[in-house]
Amino acid sequence: MGAEGLPFRVRYGAELRRYPGRLVWAGFASALAPLLFVGAARAHTVVAAVRAPSATPPTTVPRPDGAPVDTWTANARAAASTCPGLPATVLLAIADVETGRGRRTDASPAGAEGPMQFLPGTWAAYGTDGDGDGVADVGNAADALHGAARLLCANGAADPARLRSALWNYNHSRDYVDRVLRLAGVA
Repeated sequence: MGAEGLPFRVRYGAELRRYPGRLVWAGFASALAPLLFVGAARAHTVVAAVRAPSATPPTTVPRPDGAPVDTWTANARAAASTCPGLPATVLLAIADVETGRGRRTDASPAGAEGPMQFLPGTWAAYGTDGDGDGVADVGNAADALHGAARLLCANGAADPARLRSALWNYNHSRDYVDRVLRLAGVA
């Protein structure tokens, strides 16, 4: 990690110890800088970093009879049904690998966003309104699962013989493909 990735107080600690008055300002700047200088495009990362663990959305909702339904599973099944032959477990495995089914909300270093980690250009090409609200939102789990199903299907995932290749097109890593297939139970 280069010096630019270190906190202000670590990068400039020796200089601050020589000039004690600057230490107060450095502490003040370190505390407020994230709030004052975060760009609008990255603001969601700061909010996610300070959000309490209890603020994460529930993964289940009650059915009319009161029994819980796993929304991830229901959404993955609905998304997979748009690409006959694509196992819903593959979509769930991708969600697990990418963001722990939405538990990690920050963008990747490459700029991928949402629970299925779409790059902006890929989302522009494959983003889908999976929940029927009229908006294809990369941060919405239903939309992201449907977008992933669309991308995988376009790369041949409906054919079990081409699933590995479709996953490699999703993320160009053989380790990634092996991990997703293992988690999905289709390895």
